[in-house]
Amino acid sequence: MELHMVLLIAVTLIPMIIAAFAAELIKSVIALLVGSVGLTLVLFNLNAPIAGIFELSVGAGLIAVLFILSVSLTRPLAKEESAERKRQHYRRFYVLPIIILFLGLILYLNKDFWINAFPFTGAQESASFGEVLWGRRGLDLIGQIGIILVGVFGVIVLFRRGKMNE
Repeated sequence: MELHMVLLIAVTLIPMIIAAFAAELIKSVIALLVGSVGLTLVLFNLNAPIAGIFELSVGAGLIAVLFILSVSLTRPLAKEESAERKRQHYRRFYVLPIIILFLGLILYLNKDFWINAFPFTGAQESASFGEVLWGRRGLDLIGQIGIILVGVFGVIVLFRRGKMNE
């Protein structure tokens, strides 16, 4: 792998990890935005400009705006409550890096199994944009649907809390 791709992947993964572990929501949203821009650069380097444009417009644009809007609708915490939440925040994640490394190792060691079990995950000949978008997608749709549902659920919860506090 070339050095610039390793750097771009690092520019993608490091902010995403920060976004997952940040105790403050606005820092998490900004890290998510930076990671999404990094992913856009990776996609452009992999000669996938349409996927890069989608990621830039939806991931770095729309999602970041919706999250910032949602964060702005939340009430600020008292200093004591904020300090207590920060202390307890990282305790929830202490075992997560070990699980991620373990699962990554299992997936890496069994990569031939995954390519044979899910043929759409292996390299394929090029096709038209429409065929790839509607005919050859598989596991990525599950992830995208999950992300959209989490975002919608988060916005609904934030708006519902705002109504209860009034």
